[in-house]
Parts: sequence; structure tokens; C-alpha cells
Amino acid sequence: MKNNYRAIFLVISLQMSCLCLFAQFRETDTTAIWQIAYNETFRDNLNYKKRFPDEIRVIKEKGKTGSEMPKEIDVLFVGSSSFRGWRSVYQDMSPLNVINNGFGGATIRDILYHYNVVVKPFKFKKVVLYVENDISPSQTIKEYIIFDLFRTFAKKIADDYPEATLYIVSLKPSIKRADMLERQTFLNRMLKDYADNMSGVEYIDVVSKMMTPQGVDPTLFIGDKLHMNAKGYQLWTEIIKPRLIK
Repeated sequence: MKNNYRAIFLVISLQMSCLCLFAQFRETDTTAIWQIAYNETFRDNLNYKKRFPDEIRVIKEKGKTGSEMPKEIDVLFVGSSSFRGWRSVYQDMSPLNVINNGFGGATIRDILYHYNVVVKPFKFKKVVLYVENDISPSQTIKEYIIFDLFRTFAKKIADDYPEATLYIVSLKPSIKRADMLERQTFLNRMLKDYADNMSGVEYIDVVSKMMTPQGVDPTLFIGDKLHMNAKGYQLWTEIIKPRLIK
């Protein structure tokens, strides 16, 4: 039954990838109501206005006219704390000229909400997206809804940056969220299938290199068992950088 369930949602995801409609939302005082493909409504439980204000303010300063940050760059990194915590990304990606706009424990909804701050002011050839927090113990949002929000981000990039390539990094496995691995794997499969069938979108798998025969490699993480240490980021550099340089 579980396999049938997954197969049904995979078919739905492939159908959604061909739709012309994309997720949209209207904001209330405390949250947002998303209109998803197939006319489904999703009432969010996040108050975007009060999430990560200091980090959003810093990113907004980067994008202002006259900022010391270069407006024309090779690669824009945007996503959640796995990017925010990548302190060595500028050195790791050299000689590529990059900007890292990872923030907080962002979800894909946060990134869409703040798109005009974290993406729109910057000119780039490639953009790398990583976000995993829509699938977590505190979130009950369905995988196909999350997929539709990723698809919406891809559409915005295609419209605003028709010459750019979007790289979607797979949701990483971790020790702390080991019970989320099945859901992550399902979403990753949808994202890979989507990228395989869309021009201008590529999928980067980090999962296979972060696993051992015994499970998630514990040597890649700091004490919280969720965020990566220097060894983890070195591995990501080895996986991601060659894709961006080619």
C-alpha cells in the first residue's frame, strides 16, 4: 500500500510539472494562505514577518545600490541554515565569485516570501538552492505541496533570469532527522524527476555520499547532529563545485 501511495504522488508531481499554474499566496496578519496547483488551498502556520528579521535585514543591505557586494556574480547560494553556516563557501568555491544568502531555518515558503530580497536584487549566472526545513518534525505539510513550492521558485528564476541555471541540492540526510529520511527521499525523487525534464534546472545529489552501509555518516556533523562540520562542507564542495565550474 505504501508503494502504491508513493507511486500515486509521483504521478501527481510529474503532472504538476507540466501545469502552467503555480503556487501563489495571500498574506494575513499572522500567516499566509497558499493556493496550490489543482486548486488546493494550504493555510500556512508560519508568520514570515517575524522570522529571521536580523538576517533578512543583512541580506537586504547586500542588495542595495551602492553596497560593497558585487551585483554581478557567478553563483548565488540561497537557502536555509546549511548554507548560512557554510562560512568557507567563498574560499571553497574560488575562483567563482559567489554570494551566500542562506538564512535562518528557512523553508521554501520563507524563500518565496522573501524572494524580492534574497534573489531579485542580484545578477547571477547560476543559482544554487538548498532548503530542508519544510520536512521536519514540526511541519506537517505534504510532500507534493512542498514540491509545488520548489516548482514555483524554479518558474520565478526562469522568468526573471532566463539565461541562468538553477541547481537544486537534494535534502541531506542527518542523524537528528533520521525519521524524516523516507519523506526526504520521496521529495528528492520528485525534484530529480522534475530537473531531469526541465531545461535550465539541474539536480545535485548529496545524499549518496553522506550515507554509509550503516546509515548516515556521523562524522559529517557537529554536536547537534543536524548541521555539518568542516568535513561535511568539504564533501559538499567536492560534489557541488565541479557542477558549477563546468
